[in-house]
Amino acid sequence: MGRKFPFTMWTYNPIEDFTPDEVDVWADCGMTAPMAPATSISQDPGILIPFLDRAADRGIKLIANYGEFGYRGMHSMGAAEYERQLRRIVDVIGDHPGLYGFCVGDEPRLPEHMEATKECVVVNKKVAPHLTPFINYRGSTIDFDPEQLGGRDPAGWFRYVADESGCREFCFDDYSQTINDGGGKTMFLDGTKRMVEAAEAAGCECWECLLSSAHHVFRKQNEERLMWQIHAAAMMGVKGIQWFRFYDREEANELMFSPVDEFGNKTETYYAMMRAQRRFNRHYGEMFMRAKRLGTYMLKSDRGVYPEFRPGTHEMIKSLTADDETMVTFLQDTDGSEYMCLFHMNTEWYGSVKIRYDASKCRVLCARDNGKDIAESEYKEGDDDIEAVILPGAMVMFKIEKR
Repeated sequence: MGRKFPFTMWTYNPIEDFTPDEVDVWADCGMTAPMAPATSISQDPGILIPFLDRAADRGIKLIANYGEFGYRGMHSMGAAEYERQLRRIVDVIGDHPGLYGFCVGDEPRLPEHMEATKECVVVNKKVAPHLTPFINYRGSTIDFDPEQLGGRDPAGWFRYVADESGCREFCFDDYSQTINDGGGKTMFLDGTKRMVEAAEAAGCECWECLLSSAHHVFRKQNEERLMWQIHAAAMMGVKGIQWFRFYDREEANELMFSPVDEFGNKTETYYAMMRAQRRFNRHYGEMFMRAKRLGTYMLKSDRGVYPEFRPGTHEMIKSLTADDETMVTFLQDTDGSEYMCLFHMNTEWYGSVKIRYDASKCRVLCARDNGKDIAESEYKEGDDDIEAVILPGAMVMFKIEKR
């Protein structure tokens, strides 16, 4: 089995709120690296072991969530005490197969917080080089002034942290896509594209924290909108997704419709997320983790972010004609095979894309099950013509099989 596309979420509830059975709730939903409940260095480190045991049994790993191990903890404890406390806990759970790493902070902004976050990552990799620390940056980091980044541009900052620590993975958040389908989604596409480019320039992989709750000005999410967020992020080169948030607060006027409500009940959002995450990993996630992204294009509207796919863009695909806004990404698998992914960006009704290709050079075949299931399209209309029918917010994949 290949490497699954990572899914995680913020879990703010204290560990006392749960039993290890809750791990099944996360795994059943399609989480691969869920964040464990909030714990403290004042607690017995062994308190997480039953949760880690269940995670290992389910074939997933947990991100440990100790509040003291963020940049504020680095400030208050100092590097030496931070390292001592981390070693004390790593000595107990650090080699557990159900542990992914430790959360080291969220949304640093001030220069001193950015630098402290870097120190957290450095100490984590020093103490436990086999684990991956989890840091979530602000999406606006891409627009930070150089003074906030120690005189660097964003790519330089990510490279600085990676080179100092050896950790080449980070997360960032962006919720603008859930404001509306116009400017909000355009802001998301532009910001995500630039963050991915900065990460790639730094030799890093980035995850993205997306929105699963109705929060302030952001809309309630349904299955189509959750799929939209997953597919858009993956098509642009994001290598993992975190959700804000999984559990509703007992009382919060600015937050509702999370996957689990304040009474502990699974909501319609839970089942929508479950289908969206599991479906994506079932058919596409492993491919997006192992393949090289060759290029991303737009049909119908480019929103000023990606170039429009036109005749001559691709050697073998003559034209792509969509009836609505569609994103196109080409991937190269590890064996050199090329794949084309089409993502329908409307969440209200299905879309159609006419694919014309050079039949003397290739065949275009439907690809499912991460490239293991290859078949002729049932919508083939001629020797060089296929219609791709795509559900709202959904994705389809084709193999471009050279002759």
